[in-house]
Amino acid sequence: MEGNSSRFFRLSAKAQCQARLATLAVVGMMALASAATAGPIEVALVENSNSPNVEFMEYVHAGQVIWLGPHETIVLRYMNSCVRETISGGTVIVGTDRSDVRSGEVARLMMQCDAGHMEATNALTPFGGRMVRGLPAAQ
Repeated sequence: MEGNSSRFFRLSAKAQCQARLATLAVVGMMALASAATAGPIEVALVENSNSPNVEFMEYVHAGQVIWLGPHETIVLRYMNSCVRETISGGTVIVGTDRSDVRSGEVARLMMQCDAGHMEATNALTPFGGRMVRGLPAAQ
């Protein structure tokens, strides 16, 4: 016959297992929710634009649709594929490596770059800069 303490221990172990499963379920739901709210992945930079739909130096994301008028032009530089596109007019559907352009013209240029081969180091470099905001103080 088992004693009261072993019965309590068995119930306690079962409760611990259920608590672990509940914790895993909550963590999993939080991970899914954060992935859904993380937003789209930025794949290209707008180098030039005369369109009111996109701005100079704006990042565009995969799947984004840009409508260009007949005299509107944008220049996109893709970060992963080193492709530079000059697009005039039409509908632009931004892809991960290049755009799908409908009813417009696109000129693609393969740029030389090391996308995906860049490596961050702790090395010191002779480059630096200074940012000054506002007007200099009166003397």
